[in-house]
Formats: sequence, structure tokens, C-alpha cells
Amino acid sequence: QASLTVLRIDPELFDFRLYASAAHKHPALTLGQWADSHDLVAAINASMYLPDGVTSTGYLRTGETVNNGRVVSKFGAFFVAGPDSPDLPGADLLDRSTDDWENLLPHYSMVVQNYRMISSDRRLLWKPGGPKHSISAVGRDGTGAILFILCREPITGVDFGALLLALPIDVRVVMYTEGGSLAGLFLRTPVRSQIWLGRSLPEFWASGSQ
Repeated sequence: QASLTVLRIDPELFDFRLYASAAHKHPALTLGQWADSHDLVAAINASMYLPDGVTSTGYLRTGETVNNGRVVSKFGAFFVAGPDSPDLPGADLLDRSTDDWENLLPHYSMVVQNYRMISSDRRLLWKPGGPKHSISAVGRDGTGAILFILCREPITGVDFGALLLALPIDVRVVMYTEGGSLAGLFLRTPVRSQIWLGRSLPEFWASGSQ
């Protein structure tokens, strides 16, 4: 069994920011440390990284700082925020196969590219098989709300996507952001404050808890 934690965020009520050690010129922080140092309401992994530990695997830009300027052909989703026009959504998930992403990306100050797990027409695109691990992801629902999603229990990408599609949350575009023990989700509100962290498969079986 696996449970999903899904945080639904209205982009008209909240701003989105991207924090990275390379841009801030200090060592990498934990999810909780990033949240505390910048007084964040919520936080989730932005992307996976290349072996140098600082360069994103896909296109990543925030303001004038470009972490990786190469658009990866096999990555089909873009998270965007900070538009230059009030006519554009405050934050969005673009599907590379259906959205005019080449013209839209320059109009946003923040862009993160990753693997597309679920398309805008609710098709599960992840290939069957592969390892089981915790998964963090970012998505959009049918109303335009942004979804921060985490499954702590080790799970395949296909099962993760199938669970999302079965939930009554009208999930649309979903992109994978991190897996394993590095995946996490942070929340701090007057009602509830908590941090959820991914778990490795050996840790999961050794503890026998969920």
C-alpha cells in the first residue's frame, strides 16, 4: 500500500520562488533549511541534478540566473512562474506536446524542465517497470491550481501515476522532480506544519512502518 500527500496551491494567492545553492552561492541545504531560511509556506524538490550536484538535468532558469540553458528533448514538461503579463497564469505546468512552450517560456521569470509523467489529456506516459522509490512531483489540476505531490513509500512511476489519475483531483500535467530519500515536501501554516521525506527501499523494509 502507498499513500500520497498532495498540496493544492492557488497561484493567485501564492508566489513561487526557485532556490538553488549555485544561484545563492552557498552549500546545498536540506528542504527544511531552505524553508526556514526563506520563511516559506511550502517547499518541494525542483529538479534532479547532474553529477556535479549543482546543475539541473533539464532546462532551469530563475530571473537572470541560468542554471542549465539546454532544453532536453526527452523532457516533456515545464513548470513556469512569474509571468510578465497579467493575462498569463501566475504559475503553470506546460505540456511540451500541446502547449506553445517556445513562445511562452520567455514570458516567465522562472522555468524548470523535467520528465512528464502525465500529459494534459490525462494520459500516463511513464514506462512500466523500473525501480521502486519515493517520488516527489509537481502538477496542475483542471482549475489551474498547482499541486505539490509526494509518495514516501517506495513505488514505481507507473503505480504512482495510476494512483494520481484515480484520485478525484482532476490532475492534468504532472512532472517528476526527485526520487528516493532526497524527495521531500514541506508545509508550514497556522493549522499544520510538517515535513515529509522520501524513504529508501532498504529503510522501508527494515522499519516495517509507513
